[in-house]
Formats: sequence, structure tokens, C-alpha cells
Amino acid sequence: MRPLQRSGLPLAVWIAVLGIAFAAFLPVLQTSDATSAAAEVRTLEQDRARLQAEVRLLASQVGELTALARVEQVAVERLDMVPARPTVVLKVPEVPPPRLLPARFLPQRDIEVETALPWWQSLFGVLVLR
Repeated sequence: MRPLQRSGLPLAVWIAVLGIAFAAFLPVLQTSDATSAAAEVRTLEQDRARLQAEVRLLASQVGELTALARVEQVAVERLDMVPARPTVVLKVPEVPPPRLLPARFLPQRDIEVETALPWWQSLFGVLVLR
């Protein structure tokens, strides 16, 4: 058996070959990153267009609901509401009786409120000659 022969290429040539291979592969990586970024941008633009269409639809629905006839129609159909009965106003010629409130709600009269002085003021009054 013959021993394995070592290649006769110097180390610098191998490094140059690897450098060229890496340089050739680098644009492929950059292109794939750019392609994925472009796809993401396209997806976001589609989402924005969809949301803008939804906003326009909601704005048109709000515009429809501002008309009084449309509000009444929606109230009757969707909410099962009925028109209010007419209001009847009665005028009574008599004066109403005076209101009788419980005593706790009436203002207290003829009661003198005696305020208690703080201890230091009463002590001061005893010590100071008048």
C-alpha cells in the first residue's frame, strides 16, 4: 500500500479558493434576505389595504346610521324597540301638601353647640390673669 500523498498546493492557495467560494456564496445569502424582506413588506401592505377597506366600510355604516329614518328602522328591526306612548300632562289646581321630612333631615334649631376647648387653652386660661 502506498501512503496517502499530500497535495502539493500551498496553504495560501487553499485560503484563496475558500475566500472565492465564500465571496460567490455571499450574494446568494443577501438575495435570500432581500427576498424574504420583500415578501414581508408585501404581506404588510396587503394587511394595510385590508384594514383600510374595513375602516371605509365602518365609516359608511356610521354614515348610514346617522340618518334619523335609518336609526328608527334599526331600532325597530334589530333592537325590537317600539315608539314611546304619548305623554299626558295633568294640571292640578290644588296646592300640594307641605312636605314632612323626618327630623334627622331638618336643620337643628335652638340648640347651642358648646365647643370643648383643647386642654392647652383651658390651662392657659387658668394660668393667665384676667
